[in-house]
Amino acid sequence: MTSLQELVAAAGGPTARPDSIVSLMEIIEDPLVDAHTLLPVVKQDPGLTAGLLKLCNSPLYGFKRRIGSAEEALVLVGNLTFARLCFTLSLEPVLHRDLPGYALDLDTLWRHSLATAYGAAFLMKASGAANQRDRAFTVGLLHDIGKLALDGALTGSAADPDSAEAALVSREQEIALTGHDHAEVGAALLDSWDLPDEIVAAVRWHHEPRRQEAGAKLAAAVHVADKVVHIATCLRSGSQAVAGWVEEACGEDNFPTSAMEDLAGAISSAQQNILSLAAGPRL
Repeated sequence: MTSLQELVAAAGGPTARPDSIVSLMEIIEDPLVDAHTLLPVVKQDPGLTAGLLKLCNSPLYGFKRRIGSAEEALVLVGNLTFARLCFTLSLEPVLHRDLPGYALDLDTLWRHSLATAYGAAFLMKASGAANQRDRAFTVGLLHDIGKLALDGALTGSAADPDSAEAALVSREQEIALTGHDHAEVGAALLDSWDLPDEIVAAVRWHHEPRRQEAGAKLAAAVHVADKVVHIATCLRSGSQAVAGWVEEACGEDNFPTSAMEDLAGAISSAQQNILSLAAGPRL
């Protein structure tokens, strides 16, 4: 067994926490954020600037002219969308990686995290808590970050990557092999980064939101979004299966059924554009 402190220490080096992550997380929660606050954070990170310009010049956004600077991108997409895009891109080096212990390839965790972030924000807005939308997005993006710390300890335990059962490392297996599950480890990691207590708690309880004593709606939104994203690729948008699955799997989660059905449809129809779905202006 590995102690929680050892797992956090192994995963929490400077390459796993660019300074821009925390700065941008604070910025996206400020509804009055302005360009003078945003641009210095982005310009001090050349990799982030390059990723932003690549995205804004991609077919996902379809601007009629080439975008050559962070300033131009901010004018075209607006302050809050710009901040959310930059925050998302700043986490790509952290989350966009192979996880052999879980038999997950390079893109799987990244795409799942993006879709869950979008879904959690979507559900908070649909339930009348739009002021918590960006915090839900943050928690959704970070909810499985504990898997990065556990991956090494699980190597060799996941199913054959070519089998139909690949990537099904359960929380029970995580606990049996390491003494901890990814939610507990993720919360400890984010706490070591000095992220807000509400975000740490929501990551800790995103599989068991009813066990959280306060602020459980944020964890619940991520819990439901996580479930919807896992199943959405198997369901046709608007099909009877979507409605039946939502009623069976999410009937007690206190979010509008129609919103959960809409989310399943949006996720299942937008797998190829998941980055723009998660970071774009439709939130």
